[in-house]
Amino acid sequence: MRAAFAEIVDYAGLFPPASCAMADAARQYDVYRRSADRWLLGRFVVAATRLQELGLAIETGGISIDAGDPWRLSVVMGAHVPAELARIAAFQAAWEPRGVLADSIEYKVSSVGQVRTLGEQIPHGFRRYFEVPLTGPYRELVGAIGQVGALAKVRTGGTTADLFPAAVDLTTFLLAVVKHDVPFKATAGLHHPFRGNYPLTYAPDAERQLMYGFVNLLVATTELLRGGEGETAQAILEENDRTAFVRDDDGYTWRGVRYGTVDLAAAHRRFFLGFGSCSFREPIDELGLGWAV
Repeated sequence: MRAAFAEIVDYAGLFPPASCAMADAARQYDVYRRSADRWLLGRFVVAATRLQELGLAIETGGISIDAGDPWRLSVVMGAHVPAELARIAAFQAAWEPRGVLADSIEYKVSSVGQVRTLGEQIPHGFRRYFEVPLTGPYRELVGAIGQVGALAKVRTGGTTADLFPAAVDLTTFLLAVVKHDVPFKATAGLHHPFRGNYPLTYAPDAERQLMYGFVNLLVATTELLRGGEGETAQAILEENDRTAFVRDDDGYTWRGVRYGTVDLAAAHRRFFLGFGSCSFREPIDELGLGWAV
């Protein structure tokens, strides 16, 4: 099962609902990298405007990084692309020799034309994720993302109910990435392995919302990769009975349909690369309940 979940969680502790201080987020990421669960850990997600603050937190926090085993960052860019790229370049020059590598960029897009422009502006040396709008259609937009050699990003939730896409839109997105062979990452609202009703924030009186599960998303992607129908993939995304997913030593069975580890790993490697989460332990600890990987 390691191949199906390797490096699947990008740690986004700086972002809501956790909204950690920079020093705390950097220290936590360092702890996670030294833990037995490191194989599930992906990049550290940080806004371009906070890169200098991250460098200071590493220096003053006494965090030791082996340049041969660097931190990898996914940098969320704002609207001013040239200025943001300049910030990233300056950070790279100062920190890449010290073991911190900003090798991934995330940016919101809204049109095919914008995708093409950004495809020329942002260097191809980065892993470039272009976040699509909350609602479709997606086929042409995802196709353009693939044409410029970039990757897609889809929002699966947030701290308010309106940030959760409808299952039909998320299914349409999955159909588009499979059709155009475009890998993707998800962001927000995937703190839990299985779909269910969970608090939107960590406040004691937080509103609850039906959230997607990252296991649901992986299995739905696997279904489409195997040539399945969109209706089945949507049903998997909407499945909120976690007992419907039965795990054994070689994969899952969902309502009588078998998804082996080879197929799950292929879906993870080829399409669903991972998801950003403000918590690392929450999704991973729940993933291990009763069926440790």
